[in-house]
Amino acid sequence: MDKWVVFGFGEYLIDIFDIIHCNVGKIRAVVGNITYTEEEKNNLRRRLAAQKYDIPVIDLDSFRQEKDEKYCYGINGPRLKLVKNLKKSHNIKFSTLIHPTAYLGSNVSIGEGVCIGPHVVIGPNTKVGNFCLINRAATIGHDVELEEGSTIAPGVAIAGLVKVGCRTTIGIGATVIEKIYVGKDSIVGAGSVVLEDVPDEVVVVGIPARILRKNQPN
Repeated sequence: MDKWVVFGFGEYLIDIFDIIHCNVGKIRAVVGNITYTEEEKNNLRRRLAAQKYDIPVIDLDSFRQEKDEKYCYGINGPRLKLVKNLKKSHNIKFSTLIHPTAYLGSNVSIGEGVCIGPHVVIGPNTKVGNFCLINRAATIGHDVELEEGSTIAPGVAIAGLVKVGCRTTIGIGATVIEKIYVGKDSIVGAGSVVLEDVPDEVVVVGIPARILRKNQPN
């Protein structure tokens, strides 16, 4: 049975737990490596209380590596600067976490720290960059490129030959037609239909998707 350490916690944490358990793994600890609000801490307590065994929460200073354990990131849309600092300070490599019901086509490339949820379908020749999150029942077409830190929400449909820039989020149920570029640090709103290229650092919404405002990346 694989032992996992989860760094950070957000709304997606319970899904992380589920994917680990479906892969016959067990969570050794959750590391609270950034500052959290009381509401976030209370959400974490509820998630831990729902598990069938005790999962300790430790701070980063208390974390010590153990032999043969695996590491993943528990925050929605991982903050890449924090991840890279963590890798450098503790010399760790994040593992890929894939739900057993996901389907990956031939010649799919998966980067470090990628998390893929249940019933995801990824077409052939697709490249998934480091620390991407692909949530439940999303479909990704052939020859797609998801750059580092992209987040694909549940039920998203991305057609073939699409490129999604770094740290971009595509909201729940959105559709992106073929051969589209979605710029880095952008957000595609839930249910939107993207019919033309999306610039960097914008929020687009609607059918068809139109620019609502500039995005302010962290």
